[in-house]
Amino acid sequence: MRQHQQLIVPVLLLGAGVLLAGCANDAGPTGTTPSSQSTGTELSISIKADGKTQSAQYHLSCSGSSSLEASDHPRAEEACLFLAAEPQMLTLPTDDNNRVCTMQYGGPATADVTGTIKGRTVARTFNLSNGCGIADWTAALPLLVERPNGPSQ
Repeated sequence: MRQHQQLIVPVLLLGAGVLLAGCANDAGPTGTTPSSQSTGTELSISIKADGKTQSAQYHLSCSGSSSLEASDHPRAEEACLFLAAEPQMLTLPTDDNNRVCTMQYGGPATADVTGTIKGRTVARTFNLSNGCGIADWTAALPLLVERPNGPSQ
């Protein structure tokens, strides 16, 4: 029994050392250190109305809810206000397998949004392939500018 107790103490100490070593790293969840984190937003927005060929490309730069001169987004001020209020639009996972979506088809359009918000890397693709995609695109209109027309009926 004494030999078993002598083995437990070094194992516990080793485990505590590993745990503390993991805590010593000050890198955030995206691998950036606090000194390199930004409070701004830098995004690239690429729209493909036909789902294949880029039909519009915008750059959005924000400081908080205000747009910066580097933006060429046609509704930059509105987009920055939107992202300041709804950053989760680009940061939350959007797994349609966990949502009930209508099988409504809104067209082939896609929009890819990539960049950073407050130092956190974001990447989100919007589409109109079902009711959830249509709802997400509509919610993100300040960022995506417009909703391309769906299939002709």
